[in-house]
Amino acid sequence: MVTSTHETSHRIFQDHPEVLTPAFEALGLPPPAKAIIEALTPDATEIKPLERRVDTVLKVEPSEGDSFLIAVEAQTARSRGKGSSSAA
Repeated sequence: MVTSTHETSHRIFQDHPEVLTPAFEALGLPPPAKAIIEALTPDATEIKPLERRVDTVLKVEPSEGDSFLIAVEAQTARSRGKGSSSAA
């Protein structure tokens, strides 16, 4: 069930993507400089009738280098190993 807390946690990334800087640092990656970041559709449905959605999908277009996507998933409880398994 979607809650206002869940939605707010994703609206922060969509409206203020600069808060992703600590995530880049935790992964040992430099945050992209002068990047254009836009929220994309979170619909990840495949051709098979199986619906899949990602909480937030952001497209990052750095001023230099290739563009890439970031998928953000909210977790309501701590889960050992979740951080390292989700970062792939």
